[in-house]
Amino acid sequence: MSNNYKELYKKSVDLGEQQKLRQQQLLYEQKKRRQQQQDVHRAMPDSDEGDDAEAQEKPEGQSNTQRKQSRQRNRASSSNSNKSSRKTPHLRLQQSEWLRHRPENLCDWLLLPCPVGKRCLVIASNGRTKVYNKAGRMTMQLRTLLPGDGYVQKFKTVLDCVYVSQLETFYVLDALSFGQQQLLDCDANFRFFWLRSRFDEHGELSQCSKRNEKPFKLLEYYDFEDASAVEQALQRYPQWEDNKPELDGLLFYHKEASYTCGTTPLVCWLFAYMLPDVLNLPVHSGYEAPEDYLPSSALDFMDDFDKKLVELRQQHKKPGKVVTEEPAKEPAAAGSAAMEQEPDDELEEFAELRNLLDRERRLELGELDMDCSPASSAVGGSC
Repeated sequence: MSNNYKELYKKSVDLGEQQKLRQQQLLYEQKKRRQQQQDVHRAMPDSDEGDDAEAQEKPEGQSNTQRKQSRQRNRASSSNSNKSSRKTPHLRLQQSEWLRHRPENLCDWLLLPCPVGKRCLVIASNGRTKVYNKAGRMTMQLRTLLPGDGYVQKFKTVLDCVYVSQLETFYVLDALSFGQQQLLDCDANFRFFWLRSRFDEHGELSQCSKRNEKPFKLLEYYDFEDASAVEQALQRYPQWEDNKPELDGLLFYHKEASYTCGTTPLVCWLFAYMLPDVLNLPVHSGYEAPEDYLPSSALDFMDDFDKKLVELRQQHKKPGKVVTEEPAKEPAAAGSAAMEQEPDDELEEFAELRNLLDRERRLELGELDMDCSPASSAVGGSC
């Protein structure tokens, strides 16, 4: 029996080392990509070289009008090429991994308490705000004061949120874009700063009104460089007043990480009761661990937790099979905002969001009229 435990322990340690290597590699790739983008926008042609090239390419006998038309065609071609390179990528929610090791420098990370609820992507554009679940299916349509809906409608806002149905409130985790500012390739430090400044400017977003049908509340984050602030957050119980909403777990964002559509090792997850064992950080005694959790086997608990998730998902997939287990016994497995995963037909269900993004692109290019709108398949109410 002891040998089996040793093997499991070694396996978990190996996974932790692999995660550390993947974090380093991904950070390097993201930094390199941001540097390349900066170099592209920074590059300016030498005027002398441009004149020489134009003189060499100018055909003999070509009139000034013909040369002017040729230059205009070249500019249009270059503009279309730049637009295609900046085309919005396939948008998906960013998913976290278990934090399997203590980072070498915790000061490189941010802490974000996450409430119990449903992860969703909120998109405000063309005077509408639509909510999509993790599979890309539209679940709600409403009026908001987000840029793209209530404010300047030619902009677009895409927020990564947790929707708490009991409180009818969206809690904002992150952002892919906010108005004019594209945030997809910005690091987490800047994204969180930008969100805080925008929400401070637009306090009406956190209030329910006729033009803002559901409130949006920005979740507080804590920098590990400020040890006292992190300690106060971990010793606070409940995390929010009257325990509304309830705390699901803790997200850890690397400060230099870009937003990744999909699973990334640069955003990690732990339940509050796991911090003393994984990070050696004390938490309030109110965050009680389940009976099957052993402090000395936190890594094994992660593996067992994932296996239970897979088994639970397979049971729900089997047609006609009744799950006899009490739902309350699997709160984290069924409702965790960071660890929840979708069925195998996720790509098919995500087609609706892809069609929406494609239509918005065609509207921008003038291929569609503004009054041509596809049939809505919203589950929630429509405006």
